Amino acid sequence: MRLPLIAALAAAALLPQPAMAAACKLTPKQVVTRFMTQFYVQKDVRGAFETWVDQSYIQHNPMAATGRDAAIGFLEPFFKANPAIRYEIKRVIADGNLVAVHSWGRFSESDRGVAVVDILRVKGCRVMEHWDVVQPVPEKAANSNGMF
Repeated sequence: MRLPLIAALAAAALLPQPAMAAACKLTPKQVVTRFMTQFYVQKDVRGAFETWVDQSYIQHNPMAATGRDAAIGFLEPFFKANPAIRYEIKRVIADGNLVAVHSWGRFSESDRGVAVVDILRVKGCRVMEHWDVVQPVPEKAANSNGMF
């Protein structure tokens, strides 16, 4: 009885795997840059998450549920409710499988906005984990250096 099951599992392992399951030829920085551009800049939440984020995605933001489907369920309505929202990626910094993205988010052209740092852990071609820090851009600063 076990032999047919083992044979079936072995045969299934030989079937072609989806492109993303194959050995990833992208660096973590390239994966995150493509993901964040599709998500933040192009505002393609579902496409970005289904292409680049693992289903077991771990979310550390205490205001968001964990999991890829939970992220899509939260972010799609958020972007639809805020059509003027705009993000500009200012820099992407990588250290091994951790990638930090520093960006500027605004709800309108006149909005000073927020500085955002997203930190993502990548495994293969998949975003596995996410942390973020958000800081409002103040009206006045103690220096003239700017936040970006």
